[in-house]
Amino acid sequence: MTTSGVGRRDRDQRDGGFTLIEVVVAFGLFVVLVVASMVLLSWTQQSTRDNSYRTTALNLAARELAITADTFNSLLRGPDQVEINQVVNPDQFPGGTDGDPLVVDNVPYTVTRTAQWSAVGSSAASTCDEGTSQELAYLRVRVEVTWPGGEERPVRMNTVLTPLKGTYSVTDGHIGLKVIDRDGLPRGGQPVTITGPSGTRTGSTASDGCVLFAFLTPGTYTVTMDRPGYVDLNGDATSVRTVTVTAGQLWRGSASYDQAASVAVTFTTESGYALPATNTIPLMFTTSAGSVERTGTGNTRTVGDLWPYASGYEVWAGRCLDNDPANLGEAREPVVAANPGATTSVDVPLAPLTVDRGSGARTITATSNPSIDNPQSPCSNITVTLGTTAGGVLATSLPYGRWTIADGTSTADVTLTKAAGPQTVSLP
Repeated sequence: MTTSGVGRRDRDQRDGGFTLIEVVVAFGLFVVLVVASMVLLSWTQQSTRDNSYRTTALNLAARELAITADTFNSLLRGPDQVEINQVVNPDQFPGGTDGDPLVVDNVPYTVTRTAQWSAVGSSAASTCDEGTSQELAYLRVRVEVTWPGGEERPVRMNTVLTPLKGTYSVTDGHIGLKVIDRDGLPRGGQPVTITGPSGTRTGSTASDGCVLFAFLTPGTYTVTMDRPGYVDLNGDATSVRTVTVTAGQLWRGSASYDQAASVAVTFTTESGYALPATNTIPLMFTTSAGSVERTGTGNTRTVGDLWPYASGYEVWAGRCLDNDPANLGEAREPVVAANPGATTSVDVPLAPLTVDRGSGARTITATSNPSIDNPQSPCSNITVTLGTTAGGVLATSLPYGRWTIADGTSTADVTLTKAAGPQTVSLP
């Protein structure tokens, strides 16, 4: 009887189906399998799309090389009709616009072609790195194709094209300019224009920063870069240099050109003292390479044409040597950053000054009276309108250095330094 009862219970448990735990575990395994399958399917679809995009890009690259070679070797067009340096989407589909992306199956592709002449046997990575006495003999062509999502793994193709012997005169010369940014890195896509005996030509730098103007009539050429928001080492938006092209030689050089840095300046002074009523005080921006002066008006102003030195600038008010705290044995204000295309802020302190003329309301002016400037290169004077006395007194401020204070009838000299603190000058 006991044995029979146990057997019935075992049969009842087996017939009772899955437990709740078993159902949960089974469902979890099912979800894992479904997710894994979806991930695998998504990866497969993405891989298929990428392969399709890459195949199209390969075809576009081969197409561009074929068009370039056909133009180069044509008896009706020839090497002169191949635009050298970097060009983007130069050969559009029928009905398209040159420069616009090439659209295939609703996907926009960007075709960038770089063509530059090079010397026979040259091992230099860039034409701009070749020697100055090299005669150019063949055209190196590089095509790069990118598409949305494929920028990190573009398709690239290269070829070399050689013109017929005697196509170009051996008495021609060439210009190779390498454009770099503030960090010394190549600046690609920078337009450069030359003007000289061969007329005016314009090209854009390749990804290596090189722009080449080949087969030029020897003589003097002006090389210009002019791009809104960009400056050269001197802070000039229009960068100009003069070069001499010699027969049978490649002139090569480099130029620094980058987005300008901007500094928002606020003049400050101690509490209880006013800033100049008419502030035309120039500003000096100093680096290890020297100082540059920027003029302007107002107690707040933005200077926007500065070369973006990675080390930044020390900024001080005035232009004379004794306006510079460093020349007075004192510390300048902390360095302010100068980053390409960015604006940083800096406070420029002025020295507090009280002008006491006894009584009456008079307009007070100050003229710089430098004491330590080089006699052979004297500082040009600065005249500042400080304001009008109230009750015979004016609490104002000026840059550090030596100044002549005037009220129209009398004058007095004063030297302002950080260490001396607020100064008072009395006018008789």
